[in-house]
Amino acid sequence: MAFTSSTTTNTGSSSSNTIVLFAEKNQPWDVIRFVQQSSKFVSIFPQQGTKRTIIPGTVLWKAGATTTKENDFEFAPLDDVVMGGASKSNFNTGTGKWKGVVTDANNGGFVGIRSTPIIDYDLSKCNGIEWSILTTNTKDSMRLKVVLRDTTDFNGIGWTTSKDTNKKSSLSSKSSTITTFKIPFDNKTLKPSKFAKILTETDIKEPFNTTNIKSFQLTYSKFEYDGILNPKFNTGEFEIQLIDIKTY
Repeated sequence: MAFTSSTTTNTGSSSSNTIVLFAEKNQPWDVIRFVQQSSKFVSIFPQQGTKRTIIPGTVLWKAGATTTKENDFEFAPLDDVVMGGASKSNFNTGTGKWKGVVTDANNGGFVGIRSTPIIDYDLSKCNGIEWSILTTNTKDSMRLKVVLRDTTDFNGIGWTTSKDTNKKSSLSSKSSTITTFKIPFDNKTLKPSKFAKILTETDIKEPFNTTNIKSFQLTYSKFEYDGILNPKFNTGEFEIQLIDIKTY
């Protein structure tokens, strides 16, 4: 939430506007939902798939897949409730629709989905990965974070890039817009991050390991990196449809 104020001098000229930001009112922490979400990703005896060497053009995940032969993994919500926030989202594997309400109450401000169970992919033969995403009933572009992880550490380093969805054209009668995020495996695109902070070379032990991919994550967050806020973020209801993920 925000309001804008201005002042006028004796000469009639106005001073620059001042933007004042307010977080939404705090809400009770939903402990049950915290347990439900975190238990999907944290286990005493975590399961891990068999190592798969992936070639370019492989579809890793697609909406509506009905067998484990089509999808090795599912997605489950991982929202700011795991850090005391109040945002809520749900993901439908059948349709790929991810929707909910994001709020910055309780110092939160993000929703996410993360793959489960842990996978074991060797993507070293590929140049990158593509996510096809459909946004519905929104005129504005949304900035999302795509995260790849090469360890099983729940709060470990995430190799992250930010991507913007296509803005709906005012001339189009369609209520939805498809965006393809093409993400090359290079250190210019994928930055090591943890808790919305870009890590330095001294913070990381090894570079991004394409032979050891363990999970994928998509996040819509108020926070960009290193204290900078996401300029294409809004609180309230949202809806995104994940169509597929494939290599190139």
